[in-house]
Amino acid sequence: MKSIVFIEANNYGSSVEGIKAAKKLGYYIHIITTRKKFLNQTLPEVDEILLMSVLDEVLLIAKLEEIREKHEVEIIISFLDPFVTLAAKLHNLFCNQNISHDIFRIMENKILTREFLQSKPYSPSYLIFKKNDALKNFLFQIKHKYPLILKSPTSTGSKDVYLINTENQMKHRINFLKKRNSNEDLLIEEYLTGPQFIVEAIVFEGIIQIAGVIEQEITKQNKFIVTGYSISSEMDDSIYSSIAEVTQLILTDLGIKNGNFHLEMRLVNNAWKIIEINPRISGGSMNKLLKEAYGFDYAEQILKVYRGEQPSIERKFEYCIYAHYITVNKVGKLISVSGIEQARKESGVIEVFIKSKEGQVLSPPLSMGHRYGYVIAKGQNMDNVKASALQAADYINFQLSPIL
Repeated sequence: MKSIVFIEANNYGSSVEGIKAAKKLGYYIHIITTRKKFLNQTLPEVDEILLMSVLDEVLLIAKLEEIREKHEVEIIISFLDPFVTLAAKLHNLFCNQNISHDIFRIMENKILTREFLQSKPYSPSYLIFKKNDALKNFLFQIKHKYPLILKSPTSTGSKDVYLINTENQMKHRINFLKKRNSNEDLLIEEYLTGPQFIVEAIVFEGIIQIAGVIEQEITKQNKFIVTGYSISSEMDDSIYSSIAEVTQLILTDLGIKNGNFHLEMRLVNNAWKIIEINPRISGGSMNKLLKEAYGFDYAEQILKVYRGEQPSIERKFEYCIYAHYITVNKVGKLISVSGIEQARKESGVIEVFIKSKEGQVLSPPLSMGHRYGYVIAKGQNMDNVKASALQAADYINFQLSPIL
């Protein structure tokens, strides 16, 4: 029987959408994971869970050889950082495909990405704080350039990304990151303002297709956290065409042949600047949003690329979709969640999802992982759809007990 191997997974969001798409395509499904929690959880589509202590390339090759003794492995894939590149490399090795894993490796490191695209007009200005640089000299070099963005080159989901307004903040955060990893260079970028969008793009045999353009709503609390995603049939044609054109240019410049990507782009003074690019679908509800907006299963099309088939992202219809993500404003242990049923009854709401479990410690958002649920609304008018999602989210209340 033909099988698919997922290297690491979550039990919600894009990972589960990928697993469901694989089952729909008729695959026997293996998950290789280091997470013991999977042994106690039920994902009905999964046929085999293989627990490993570490996801090392050599050990994974040995494990895949074991799987191949019993199954015809057709796809090896990961929907999660930092395993996307490794999975694509192993897929090429075992499945005789040509996924662009060498370019994936560049994308998974923000410094390598900036260096690769440094001469391009869509690339923002940046500096690199080398691991052996003198901090005092570097601070003098950037003295009059604040505000700036400081990033770990391997950050994901807004972790280790900081808006820096003063020299003292920069000094403190650089020292903090260096204590965590003294061998890591750090990336400092210009601070860009303007509306921000995600572009979901898929490439097969060098042909680039845009699956969707999604506007993000960013909340600045302790960190930059995306709390809103909108797909609008009412989007200005000039915005869509210009961001699609720049996306085509970026992926062409990178030399992509096969794979799928999401790019975060910001419109700054009528010019597009790339915030980051990742060799995977966005996490969370992205596949659900595209399916409800346009009628195709994007996760399924990604799997088709991995098995050497032309993907199809033809739109069957067009709706406005808004997803609002829920956060909390204090630290506490979750006692209960109320208002879910009332939220589901709000006009236009098609899904209410709460990922937090009773007893879990919740906190104000320091990364995308500190979003504890979402509400999705759908309709013909974006203003109405967004209002419905926000109203539904207002009904939901996380009851927390203090942490003593």
